[in-house]
Amino acid sequence: MEKSDKELDSTASPELVRKPINLGTTLAICFAGWLVPGLSHIFLGKWIRGIIFAACVLLMFLLGLGMHGRLFDLMIEEPLQIFAFIANVGVGLPYVLAEKMGSGVGTMSAVTYDYGTTFLWVAGLLNYLIILDAFDVAQGRKP
Repeated sequence: MEKSDKELDSTASPELVRKPINLGTTLAICFAGWLVPGLSHIFLGKWIRGIIFAACVLLMFLLGLGMHGRLFDLMIEEPLQIFAFIANVGVGLPYVLAEKMGSGVGTMSAVTYDYGTTFLWVAGLLNYLIILDAFDVAQGRKP
């Protein structure tokens, strides 16, 4: 005989079931995770997951800078560069700091320029996915 959804929920282990956090707090946690990669998971009590996510995003970002990749800023004159900017700004505070320090200018003559630029894009896009994961955790949709 199959169990109903209520019976399944009552038999699930308590650590897997998380009560949803209100939307305002969830959005604040997600914003913190955008500013500092991995911080949203740390706020949710997922320390190991948060540290791993932070290490992955920051390492990828630093490798991209080290490979002479280019950080894009918002240029309305070049509409397709807006997508690159959105990907880059996904890293949050490290992007702002790198821009202020003059890093990420990109050396097109470097052999690793394309790889570095791609690493910078992927670091930001990965952080967006991490933020979505934190949102689902905070809303009780996943453990």
